[in-house]
Amino acid sequence: MNRILISGLALALVTAAVAAPSEPLATPARQSALASRSMMLSVTLAGKRLVAVGERGIVLYSDDRGAHWRQASVPVSVTLTTVVFADARHGYAAGHDGVVLASADAGISWTKCLDGNALNAMLLADARQAVKKAQADPGGGLQQAENRLQDVQAGAKFGPSRPWLGMWFRDANEGYVVGAYGQALYTRDGGAHWISLADRIDNPDGLHFNAISDLGGGVLAIAGEGGKVYRSSDGGAHWQTLDTGYQGQLYGVAGLPGGGMMAFGFGGHLLRSDDGRHWQALTAPGSRALIASAWTRGGALLLVSRDGSVLRSVDQGGSFSVAAPGQGRELAGAVLLDGADGGQDQTSLMALAGRGGVAVLAVPGGAEK
Repeated sequence: MNRILISGLALALVTAAVAAPSEPLATPARQSALASRSMMLSVTLAGKRLVAVGERGIVLYSDDRGAHWRQASVPVSVTLTTVVFADARHGYAAGHDGVVLASADAGISWTKCLDGNALNAMLLADARQAVKKAQADPGGGLQQAENRLQDVQAGAKFGPSRPWLGMWFRDANEGYVVGAYGQALYTRDGGAHWISLADRIDNPDGLHFNAISDLGGGVLAIAGEGGKVYRSSDGGAHWQTLDTGYQGQLYGVAGLPGGGMMAFGFGGHLLRSDDGRHWQALTAPGSRALIASAWTRGGALLLVSRDGSVLRSVDQGGSFSVAAPGQGRELAGAVLLDGADGGQDQTSLMALAGRGGVAVLAVPGGAEK
């Protein structure tokens, strides 16, 4: 089971970021001595290195657990919302204007492997091909295909404007990126080519996909708008839409022992299911959005709130208590640092990304039951 926090993201935080300069897809991120104080929307580990991404294309990296930060070389100035590393060297970041970036040097430099212009062209070609296929098959869903084409054409008129919100990579080559308006793509060659998952996921209303995570055992889950969870039990080949009974935004899904799952999101909403069909709403301390989750080495489940508070469960998600109070600033993502250098104490260190940069927080008693 993945013990690194899954970055979550409130769309409101993304759109609140400072606007990028003109032609941001062609403008490299500006190098600044104040970059470490910028709004950062996602943070992860590249081996022992911390890597964070945020507004105006800023990417930061730290080799001393956040004490000092350096700014990476980035070819775009769009807001970046999510970052993941498949191993200590190979990472991917994504964000506004359909941008996906790749790094092969542990986050020091990045190259663009997709943007919204190429994405629009790909989606239009796929939608037109789907209409042709449906026209040749009387039972091929022609009306649905034509509606999809109209939606894609309408979206393309606004230019490269659709943001990505979540990513997950199995290794340096194979991974997924999901985002607003039901966008979902898959690559098997490190981002050189992308395949749309629009025909695999039942999402006719184009609801937002806010995050994607690995639940263990080859099971993937997407947390979405309208209280929806989308689950794949075969590594992403097929997807099942799960209705949690909640109608708001979900920002993440954590796997539970025995194959269950915990979905969390806006207003502190927390929902648990053992089978994906039946969901139980739990009471979580506080009412701020829950944006990230992690399992510690000692078997505790941690949830991070948008206000910086950390909740902890020692009964496999049955109940939660406050492990650390809020820090007084808005957060968008987090990563658990335990295990980065083999530390064995009972305090969990967490890096929290949000307004003002990245802060490292010690969570008492997080590593053991």
